[in-house]
Amino acid sequence: MTERPHLSSGLHLQISKLLVVAVIVATAATGALIVMLFTAMPPGNPPPPPVGMAPPPPSLRPLAFFSVVTGFFVLSWLSVLVVFARDQVLRQMRRHQPPPSPGGGLSGELGGMLAGLRAEIAADRERDLAALGERLAEMTTEFGERRETDGYLNGMRTATAPESPEANVRALRRTPPQR
Repeated sequence: MTERPHLSSGLHLQISKLLVVAVIVATAATGALIVMLFTAMPPGNPPPPPVGMAPPPPSLRPLAFFSVVTGFFVLSWLSVLVVFARDQVLRQMRRHQPPPSPGGGLSGELGGMLAGLRAEIAADRERDLAALGERLAEMTTEFGERRETDGYLNGMRTATAPESPEANVRALRRTPPQR
């Protein structure tokens, strides 16, 4: 039997959806640039001006379009290179990643650390909720006491006032009509 040498360092082209889209856009930009070169660029030798007249100024509009299309061409092919490099990096990262454990979960040590962190976070949350509950009870009590004190002081001011203010008292229940 003959052995074939195994090439492990070859270039593997991993085609992702993003790479396909980038190549299509870059191809369209290339086509637009080629069309622009053949149709919109001004001719090399302009026609001679009429006798005794100055030549007309050249039109700069095609040059502006040419700059835009060239920029689009460069950016689209640059995006192809970036996406291709990203795909290769992701492929290398997946290749060097350890295989998942048979249980489907994380390895024992890492799982234990994660469980410890989750327990610590849950304990912190419980402490924070207890402290928040205490603070709310404290604030509610303080608000009630201030409200009661303000009501008492307002009643005392009203009682000691030289003139009697008009009563603004409303009954909670209506008195039944007299028959």
